[in-house]
This record gives sequence, structure tokens and C-alpha cells, in this order.
Amino acid sequence: MTNYVFADDYRLPGDPDDTLSFQRAFAASNEVRMLAKVYTVSAPVQFPRGGTALKGCGIGVTFLRSTNPSQPVILIPAATDYVTMMDFTADHRGVTPLAGGDGIQLQKSLQYSWDNGVITNVRCAYNHIGWNLGMTAYTTLVNCGANNNVSHGFRFTADANFFPNPVQYYLTKCASLLNGGDGYRYASFGTAGATSVGALENCVTYKNGGNGVGAYGSQSNPIASIRIDGGFYGEDGGHGIYLDTWGAQHLIKPGFIELSTECGVYLSDHNRQVQVGPTIFVNNGLDGILVNCPDTTITGGQFIANGRRKVTGRSNGIYYFESGSGVVTGVRSRAGGGQQDWGIVTNAEVLVVGNDFRDNNLGAQTGNINAASTGNRF
Repeated sequence: MTNYVFADDYRLPGDPDDTLSFQRAFAASNEVRMLAKVYTVSAPVQFPRGGTALKGCGIGVTFLRSTNPSQPVILIPAATDYVTMMDFTADHRGVTPLAGGDGIQLQKSLQYSWDNGVITNVRCAYNHIGWNLGMTAYTTLVNCGANNNVSHGFRFTADANFFPNPVQYYLTKCASLLNGGDGYRYASFGTAGATSVGALENCVTYKNGGNGVGAYGSQSNPIASIRIDGGFYGEDGGHGIYLDTWGAQHLIKPGFIELSTECGVYLSDHNRQVQVGPTIFVNNGLDGILVNCPDTTITGGQFIANGRRKVTGRSNGIYYFESGSGVVTGVRSRAGGGQQDWGIVTNAEVLVVGNDFRDNNLGAQTGNINAASTGNRF
């Protein structure tokens, strides 16, 4: 095989679109390149084997476009490892995408898994789901995006009915914007000891219809070790970050969360052992953070002007609900505009040390508080 080929060189007279061009090109080489143009396909572009690559000239320059509303633009066959993609946009512009009409999809068969993918500068736009991926031991996405998709931007699914594998996708500087569902969605099914995930590092959400980040585990297959480090999460229609994992040991320090319709962060009673690191929570519709799970530590950060929707009892900087317990230290939680009622709502299982809760509408703190709490400014 040659080192690389161009898809254009494999288009023949009489071809109705570029579908067969990609099939012929991958038969000739492990690397197929695209020019600065729009390529139209009526069936998914598939990677025929592991160790293959598809490269364009840039996100806004090379477009791989499907005219089939119920088929993905790109289909990665299960168990196809060491796939590289870079520098193009996959979309369904010109048609109304239906279920299955995703941007990039992992084939749901065999182990519903692939490993060691490397994806850089690829955007999925105007599809049903932008990225609809299954399990992986290790795959990286750098500077990738999902926007204006009908459903979720990025969807990562672990299904132990196929095989109990992790969903260890490591996303760096990725963006999920203006999608109808969640920006980044993790879900687990079947029965397994636990499903571990990778990380979101310096990622972005903006105005997604659902949660910015949503993680939905099950009692039979918990999701473990959610890691969110840095970034911006803004104006999402649900919560900025929503965890209902049935799992433990989550690290949440997203950097900046603002203008979510619901809470900045919502931790259901189906989580435990959560560390929330320094973050600015500002002007969210309900509480800056609601904690309803045990052993949650909030360290540092600022909670300013939350409760924008002025829902009675839900306009707080920090709200430890009935099942919530943990430690809060080094936090500043103040109204900063008059709409945040309480700096913190606590119970007797919350230790509060060295925080500033002054200047909230109704007061600094309400509810029981652990007797060892000290050093706070009320």
C-alpha cells in the first residue's frame, strides 16, 4: 500500500457522490486525505481495519457531508483500534437527521469497544447525535467540537451487555454548543463492577438544551471517577454539571459555571466521595451547587448571585440537602447582586471551616451545622 492517497483520485465517472471514492481509497492505503471542499456521501464512511487515518485541511475547510438522514457520516466498526481522524467537519446539512443519523458513531456490535483512537480538530455539526461512541480503554479527543446537533453533542455509552469495558475518553479543549440534549453525556447499562471514565480538561459548553455535562449510572453498573478539570460551562438548559452515577471518587473543578437554568452543579443521592475544587459559580437559575450525597468536600471557589429564577428555598450559594454530608472550606459565598438568599444551607453532617458567607439576602447560613465548625465570617 502507498503511504497516503487522496479520496478525489478514486472518484470515477458515473459515481453519484463520493461514497465509493472513500471505499476505494481505503482499499489502496491506510491513510486517506481530503482537500478543502465538501465531500458528499449517501452511506457511512467506514474504517476497514485498524491503523487507518482520515485527514482533511481544517474544521471549517473540509466538510464530510451525509445525505442519508438515518445513517452516520462516519461509522467506526467495533474492535477497530488505532484510528486517527483530524481536520474536518462531519455534518448532515441539507437534510433533517433522524435517529442513527449521527456525526461519528461506533458500531454497536461485538464488544461495542475500540481503543487508542486519536482525534484532533474534528467537529460534528447538524447531526442527530454529534459523537455517539461506546467503550474504550483509551482514546483522546483534542480541540474537537459538537454543535447544533438534534440530540446530544458527545455521548459516551458503556453497555456491559456487550462486554464490561470502561469509557476512558480523554477530552482536551473540546466544545459542545447549542445541542438539543446534553453537551457531554455519560451513561452505563447492564451489569458490571463499575465503569470508569476518562476526563474533561479545559472543555466548554454553551446553551445546550439539557445539562452541560450529565452522567447517568445504574445500581448494577455504576460510573466511577468522573474527572472535570477547568473550562467554561455556560447557559445550559438544565444543570451545568449533573451527576447521578451510583459511583464514587469524582473530581469536579470546572473553573467557571454561569447562567445554567437549574443548578451550577447537582449531585444526586446516587453519588459518594466527591471532591469539588475551586470554581466560580455565578448567576445560575437555582443553587450554585446542590449536594445530596455523602462525603462531598468543597474546597475554595466563589458562589455569587445564584438563584436567578428566584425559586423559594432554591436560591442559595451552597445547599447540602437531606442526604448530603462533607466539608466546606475556603469558600466565598455572597449575594453580589441581591438574588442569592443564603450563603450556605447545611445539616449537622457538614463541617464548615474558614469561609465567608456575608452579605446574602436572608443570611449567611441556615440549618444545623457540625459543632466543630469554626473560623467562618457570617
